[in-house]
Amino acid sequence: MRPRHINFLTNAAASSSGIFIPLVAKSLSASPDQIGFLVAAFNAFGFTSSFLFGRAADVEGARKVLRAGLLLSAVAAVTQPLARDPLELAISRSVLGFAVGMYPAALLAYAKTADRLMGKFASYGSLGWGLGNLLAGGVASLYPGIFWPVFSISAVLWFVAFLAATAAPLSGTGGMKVPFFPVAILRRNLPIYLTMFIRHAGANMVWVVFPLYLSEVRAFSDWQIGVLYAFNPFVQFAVMQRIDRYRASLLIVTGLVGSSLTFLVFIVSADFVSMMAAQGLIGFSWATLYVGCLKFITEANPETGTAGGLFNGVMSISSIVGPVIGGFLALSSYEAPMYVAAALSTASLGFYAYEARLVRIRRGSHPAER
Repeated sequence: MRPRHINFLTNAAASSSGIFIPLVAKSLSASPDQIGFLVAAFNAFGFTSSFLFGRAADVEGARKVLRAGLLLSAVAAVTQPLARDPLELAISRSVLGFAVGMYPAALLAYAKTADRLMGKFASYGSLGWGLGNLLAGGVASLYPGIFWPVFSISAVLWFVAFLAATAAPLSGTGGMKVPFFPVAILRRNLPIYLTMFIRHAGANMVWVVFPLYLSEVRAFSDWQIGVLYAFNPFVQFAVMQRIDRYRASLLIVTGLVGSSLTFLVFIVSADFVSMMAAQGLIGFSWATLYVGCLKFITEANPETGTAGGLFNGVMSISSIVGPVIGGFLALSSYEAPMYVAAALSTASLGFYAYEARLVRIRRGSHPAER
């Protein structure tokens, strides 16, 4: 089984496991700011494992890292419906976050040798994300207010991915000498890391309360929420199929501009059809931004596992900061995080343009920009 197929399964598992976490937390009497901390805990542990196991994929090889992460994710997913209060749910999500952070860099290193086209590889992840959301929404509508079947499905998907990885050759990785603190790799990719951090922190301010916004403010049903969440990655899948030929810089700028617009469109989208259009726009924006970043990382870094692990770690940090701030902003209104997210995406665009200009002045064109 190719890396893109494993990416499909793992993203389906992660999306189905996470979509209703804010609603589950609220059913356990968690406040908006507590929900923010709960989501942040998941990403904090994801950051730690991304840093540690990204480097391990380059040094030791992707085989053990990938398989261990997938198996631990399957086990951790089963513990989520057992939580009786917000603290227990936070502990369960923290363990799952650590497990989920283990394998993406190893999978990216494997994909560089086996899939090669980052758009194709990423598109299968988006397809899995969409189907996982759709599946979770459908199951939740059959069992209103009962979410253990959704968590069970995610555990099964991770276990199937583990079995698929067990049968995969996973050759061509490992054997590199990478320092524990890879300063050169950090410096080389700093424009990408900081750009993604700013934009993604803003996005996560929105996502932490978005299901509540859709449910309480727009009065959408669980099924409608599932469809909305599924449409976004389906758009990503379609867009990612055809963008490998474009330069990384063009893709990144396009994604940042689209993100700035979308977070404002969310506020004025009052019905299901207009919200579907907004989800299509954010799907297009994320597809271009994410593939642009992956192209940069795989083209500019022989140490793909380490660079990819740091990239995932940056996204995890933004997913810590964003939900915490978003939870507090939501105490005033659910729209407040959307205004801030739009502003941060615009700031991220300005920062990237500035850094890209400095790179051209100091070093000339980067290989990933050609």
